[in-house]
Amino acid sequence: MNLVKTEELFSVRDAAVLVTGAGGLGEFLAYGFAANGARVTLASRTPGKAAATARRIAAKGYPDCRALDFDQTSKQECEEVVARCLERYGRLDVLVNTAGVGQCFPPEDFPEAEMRRILDVNLTGAIFITQAAGKGAMIPQKSGRVIHIGSIAGVMTHTYESMVYESSKAAVHQMTRSFAVAWARYGINVNCIAPTWINTPMLADVPLSYYENVNAMHPLGRMAESGEFIGTALFLASPASAYITGQTLLVDGGWTAGRPLQYDKTDERRPPAPPDLASWDF
Repeated sequence: MNLVKTEELFSVRDAAVLVTGAGGLGEFLAYGFAANGARVTLASRTPGKAAATARRIAAKGYPDCRALDFDQTSKQECEEVVARCLERYGRLDVLVNTAGVGQCFPPEDFPEAEMRRILDVNLTGAIFITQAAGKGAMIPQKSGRVIHIGSIAGVMTHTYESMVYESSKAAVHQMTRSFAVAWARYGINVNCIAPTWINTPMLADVPLSYYENVNAMHPLGRMAESGEFIGTALFLASPASAYITGQTLLVDGGWTAGRPLQYDKTDERRPPAPPDLASWDF
């Protein structure tokens, strides 16, 4: 491959793309692919949600986005969705897995049912749809791109009550590496995008102080907007990223780069003197 022009390096034109999760980030990524000439299938667990999103994308001038309902936690339904993509396009070039859920509870009292639901959707479902895309399409065609959505929550603790969500996303990061190494010989690249907080409808009911504090904790001064991930996804789906696999790209406004100490240099007070050996109580 000797591509040097940006219109070739970053092209996804005519690529057959499956996006799971039709709300929030999934909607914007599907729109981004459609707007750049890809043939997009949207699949969602919520009945009718993918179809509603496809209609909004059509209203933007891209009427060919296909919508399907499926349950990502069902291995059979994952295989059926991939089969329907093959029926329509004859191949599957890109899988973008955005489907995910989360709930907040103290880690010592996390309800078992919620814990199992989060792990089932975020991890088991991600494995099922990746297996289906690989075995059903990408391995036979000896090419493909898989893009998972992880989280900064998979590399650090970001709230006091998100232990299960954080654990599921850390597992998605490792799953990305495992698939990438196993499938490199088939010409399949598997990578992960790890966002920070994203301004989606999920935040509609949080207190304003939550929203303001999250913004303030980012070096860039704000949380992300869903549309800001389109470029990263297009990059990972395009020839420009041909030599990148097994990676988790942190798209987080500087969140994980650090939050340096700030203090008042004019403060003349001083802390207590540290203990010396004579006074130290072992």
